[in-house]
Amino acid sequence: MTNELDHGDFHPSVESIRTRLAATAPWDNPEGATRPSAVSVLLNMMEQRDRQAAEHAFRVAELSTRVAVEVGMNPVGIARLRLAALLHDVGKLSVPEEVLLKTEPLSEEEWTRIKFHPEYGFQMIASSVHPEVAEAVLKHCERIDGSGYPNAVPGDEIPLNSKVLLVADVFDAMVSPKPYRPAMSVQEAMEQIRAGAGTTFSQQVADGLRQVIGRRKAA
Repeated sequence: MTNELDHGDFHPSVESIRTRLAATAPWDNPEGATRPSAVSVLLNMMEQRDRQAAEHAFRVAELSTRVAVEVGMNPVGIARLRLAALLHDVGKLSVPEEVLLKTEPLSEEEWTRIKFHPEYGFQMIASSVHPEVAEAVLKHCERIDGSGYPNAVPGDEIPLNSKVLLVADVFDAMVSPKPYRPAMSVQEAMEQIRAGAGTTFSQQVADGLRQVIGRRKAA
């Protein structure tokens, strides 16, 4: 990873990544989801910078897929959701590593950089993926009550795939250890999801997650 991508300003970082993606193979996915080589470029960049973040993306993709089945998404929609899940945090490539890993309270400027990572990611991938994939990435931190980010859009403007992504992303983050806190138990995380259903999270999607986790426990 170059210093530009780790520590550069937003525009150079995004443009650098866009340039690399533009050199990849033409659209060739029959479902119109993305250019596979473009995804490989991004996933390799993510893994080189932060292996734990890359592993988080794969776990979110797997969990999102299972929740999507529970809420009745069709196969093409699920395929696009899975791709969006793999790429949901790619915008963090434009956020300095010391900000992402900081254990002290963030400054207003640092928090703004974090809040805009969905927008950064959207800008990076919009020309290389299906519009549904790009929109899912853009809105994966938006909340049902309109208190999310980066654009505080209300629940009726958030697509179902973004709602699924949010629940899967938050759940996996809660049950994973962080530099600033230990991992929650699955029960504790589910209590948080339950408490936020209808405000932070879609009730339908929260119920879908509950079904998935219930099956895991029973297995």
